[in-house]
Amino acid sequence: MMDIKTFLDNIHEHVCCPVCKTRFTNPKQLSCLHSFCLHCLQRIQQTSGIRDTISCPECRQNFRIPGNGDLNAFPTNFRVNSLLDALPVTECNTSGIKCGNCEKTSGACAYCFTCCSFWCVDCLPLHDGLRSNKEHHVMALKDFRDEDFETILKQPTLCGKHEKKKLKFFCQVCKIAICNACALTDHEGHAKIVLEDAAKERKSIVNAAIESKKRRAQEKMTRTAKIDENCVSIQEQAARVKSDVQQFADSFIAAIEAQKNLIFDEVENKVRESLQLLGEQRHEIEKDVKMQETEIEKIEMIVKRSTNAQIMQPHEFRDKIVQEKAEEDSGNSHMEHVVAFVFKGKAKLFDDLKFQHIGCFESFITKTIPKDSSAEGKGIREGTVGLKAEIVVTTRNTEREQCYQERDWVTLEIKTRDCRDSAIKPQIQDNKDGTYKINYFAKEIGTCQASVKVNGEHVPGSPFEVQVKRRQFRPVLSFGEQGSDAGMLSKPWGVAVNDKDEIAVSESGNHRVQIFSSNGTHLRSFGKKGNQQGEFNLPAGIAFHDNKIIVADVRNHRVQLFSDEGHYLNQFGGKGSRDHQLRNPHGLSIDSDGNIMVGDKGNKLIKIFSFDGRFLRSIGTEGSFIRPFHCIQHDNYLIVSDRGDQCIKVFNREGEFLYQFDKKGNGDREFNEPSCLSVDRAGHLLVCDALNHRVQVFKLSGEFVTQFGAYGIRAGEFNVPVSTAVLSDGKVIVTEFAKHRVQIFE
Repeated sequence: MMDIKTFLDNIHEHVCCPVCKTRFTNPKQLSCLHSFCLHCLQRIQQTSGIRDTISCPECRQNFRIPGNGDLNAFPTNFRVNSLLDALPVTECNTSGIKCGNCEKTSGACAYCFTCCSFWCVDCLPLHDGLRSNKEHHVMALKDFRDEDFETILKQPTLCGKHEKKKLKFFCQVCKIAICNACALTDHEGHAKIVLEDAAKERKSIVNAAIESKKRRAQEKMTRTAKIDENCVSIQEQAARVKSDVQQFADSFIAAIEAQKNLIFDEVENKVRESLQLLGEQRHEIEKDVKMQETEIEKIEMIVKRSTNAQIMQPHEFRDKIVQEKAEEDSGNSHMEHVVAFVFKGKAKLFDDLKFQHIGCFESFITKTIPKDSSAEGKGIREGTVGLKAEIVVTTRNTEREQCYQERDWVTLEIKTRDCRDSAIKPQIQDNKDGTYKINYFAKEIGTCQASVKVNGEHVPGSPFEVQVKRRQFRPVLSFGEQGSDAGMLSKPWGVAVNDKDEIAVSESGNHRVQIFSSNGTHLRSFGKKGNQQGEFNLPAGIAFHDNKIIVADVRNHRVQLFSDEGHYLNQFGGKGSRDHQLRNPHGLSIDSDGNIMVGDKGNKLIKIFSFDGRFLRSIGTEGSFIRPFHCIQHDNYLIVSDRGDQCIKVFNREGEFLYQFDKKGNGDREFNEPSCLSVDRAGHLLVCDALNHRVQVFKLSGEFVTQFGAYGIRAGEFNVPVSTAVLSDGKVIVTEFAKHRVQIFE
């Protein structure tokens, strides 16, 4: 805490009015706890021309003036008055103090704690000479100590209406402190208690609140200590995982090294065998060459010593040599066969290692919520509402199974009964292995019976029953993480899909729009923070129409239109309450006529504009909405999420109210900040129940169908889901405001 000396050194910061910048005169406190001089408030009221309300110059909040518009009815700031009483003491050495009797300014003064006034040295004997003042506590300013300053600050507060009257009572009707005179006049007949008792009770309540706050702070400190422990645990686990990965990789490398060495040994053995064989071949060739050299010397000698007649005579050795040459010329030349070594690596093993990795790293929350755990597996007796349920029918006749396997096609007929959507024809797939997959799409929850025929003959075991369950939504893709780079997200809000299945996401944190492919690949982005054309200040609702992108620019109080490449085209709106103006527009959508429906939250209306920005009409009379967030059209219905009323409201196309389904809570059909809406391919209404961290699914009549999601960070869990959209294949896209990501479900 600040000591009294430091406090007094800085006292001027607390006694000056924020408007006139001078010391307070008759300080009045507004409900926002900001204080101003009474005459400053009066001047502000006169300038505004409004009698019954006033706007705080500090925080700009509007407050109704009590009573008949008399600003004096606002409570006096007694603390500021106490500071003003103590202020002259701090200035006595510089500017002197005005005597409360003669009003002369002097540096040598005394203060009477009983009279609560200053006396100069000339008037002090007059004060002390009065018999009634003999018991008064008077002290020279030069003798003041810290506790004397505190005594001045804690002096009894005087009534602002009756001069010199101390406040002694608390009016329980008017909730203000009053003096004796006030109790007998203005507050006659009101319930009153002694101010000291009221203060004790209030202090008791405040102290209890302080203790509660201290406990909560201590609990949070305990949690931070636990978080520190968890940080250490995470680091230890990470080190252990790294060690396991290193050990596994080392084992993997050791296995590869062992196989490498085996291949090396095999190569060396083959080299030795090949070299030995080649050595033997070389020895045989060298032996043969020596024999041929001997024969060559012999035949040369014979040729040299023989006469012509002798040459022409038959000679066994000479004729043998000639015969060998003839055979060599007519035959194939001798070719040496060289052994070739080649290594053929297993490409599949390399690809598996490259694309499938040596393992995977998983992290998960250790706390398990019972409702998050489930197990299913009911054979052919269960299907799923709104999704294709696979029903496998197996024929039991061996010959017939063989026949079906050999044929190119098979006729499978299913007749349903006792099912409200029996007109829907199941899709049939022949697995060519004696089984058939029946993709059965049901809109209603209940039991359907089916009779199955194959090529006109009943399948053994039919008819059978299919119990249709509630729809299940399974997460299949997630993209985005917190950041400002391309592809990263910060507080993603609205989402929309065009006919090419490109996904547009508005980011309220980065004040831009990003476009992704349906697999989460970043394509392009546009926009930045500002109020110029093409800039945003909290972009929210977004929609595609006619190769254009429409964006609600909340804090710029307008709607902007762009090409599908992000080039600025047009805008409409502007801050205000007139028909063509907007105040904090959030959700927007396109109706069947190509008009733009805007959730004008600040004006508590749904406004409809033509595509070129002309105001057409509004939905909702006074009191219809509290905080309308988003409006969509489906068939002949206009469906609105009203965050202020925690409900969904349904109107016809003419804007006439039909019905609503509402209740704040976390059960089925209950909401906590319902946000953006969409309709899926099954014709069901999807509602982002933001602070319940889920998406609820309804029939358009308001009948609850199912829900998916819960608070968390894993796939399929949410942290403030805001908006949904539907891809052409029926997959549902959900933006998560607080987790900075987008999830896709099927």
